[in-house]
Amino acid sequence: MVQNILKIFILILWYIVILDAGHSKNLAWNGGPLHLQCEYGTDLWMSSAYVKENVIAVKTVPYKDDIYVITPRMKPGVLATLWLIIRGKKGVELQPYPELRDHKLSDCNAIQNAVDFYLDHLGKLWVLDTGVIDTLANPRCTCPPKVVVINLLLGKLIKRIDISSLLEANSLLQNIVVEYGLGGKTFIYASDASRGAILVHEMSSGAGWSVVASGPASGLQIALVKRVAHTVLILVRLHYPGIIELDTTALRRQDSLTPLTVFGEHCKPVVLLGADGSHVYLRHIECSDVLVWNTHDAFNSSRLDNIHSAGPRMTTTAVAADPLKHELLVLDSNYQDTLQGNSPTYHKITFVSKN
Repeated sequence: MVQNILKIFILILWYIVILDAGHSKNLAWNGGPLHLQCEYGTDLWMSSAYVKENVIAVKTVPYKDDIYVITPRMKPGVLATLWLIIRGKKGVELQPYPELRDHKLSDCNAIQNAVDFYLDHLGKLWVLDTGVIDTLANPRCTCPPKVVVINLLLGKLIKRIDISSLLEANSLLQNIVVEYGLGGKTFIYASDASRGAILVHEMSSGAGWSVVASGPASGLQIALVKRVAHTVLILVRLHYPGIIELDTTALRRQDSLTPLTVFGEHCKPVVLLGADGSHVYLRHIECSDVLVWNTHDAFNSSRLDNIHSAGPRMTTTAVAADPLKHELLVLDSNYQDTLQGNSPTYHKITFVSKN
């Protein structure tokens, strides 16, 4: 009897230690299970146009004990494009963030179509809003493109930055990162795949410019990486081999003849999934295995560490680091099946310990 009690005690203690070490329970859900703060609120009429099957999460980011996801408006019926994950008795639900009214269509103060976000060290979430909705069904522009800044501590939208003057008619916005430079200046970098350009906006002066960094592509992914003495952008052109490295000081100088470093130009094309300090997370375009590249080491696609496999018919779309819990959040889904049919997307967030 005493031995059984001791075993139970050890199991409970082990479970507590595992949770404290950041090995949280994985999260899974289908489509967009809706959670509204006020079930009978004035905005409830909007939920009548809600199509759960059209909600596809593509990005995730943790902050303190919360997790946020982005679901671009690729098809009609997506009620919001930025959500807070609610973990309740019914499982995972999605709550519009900060509020439902912050996603109202054709209200240019609201978020129209969030395609990417960047969390800084101050707890501010920088959201890239293209202003173009229903991109896979019937694309239409409802508002000019902008960057929306949300203070996660306050849970409020605190700033809107118009970037429409930096774009052309066929611009294709994809990623955003933010760098805090010397002298307190803040720089926003956004990728425009149609021109192979990086859009730069300096916050204090409001000045903006673009720097061509590569040839045009169907997608241009970027990540901010810390080197020993400087910061660089890592660029990946979708479906093209090679990883490009660009010193951000050249971007701040508005240098259109920026010197570039190219790695793995004879390797298979990769997809950029995220970055954390000096580590870049990616996968080969035809493979579901998540790989990590420590940028302090020379790039070699055949010697990258494998940290996660999405599984059959699943694709990893994002990797985000939680520094407080020393773990990675990996977002997998079968979104490709969804795009070919009408079934809701199966999503899974896996918590992976950092080595």
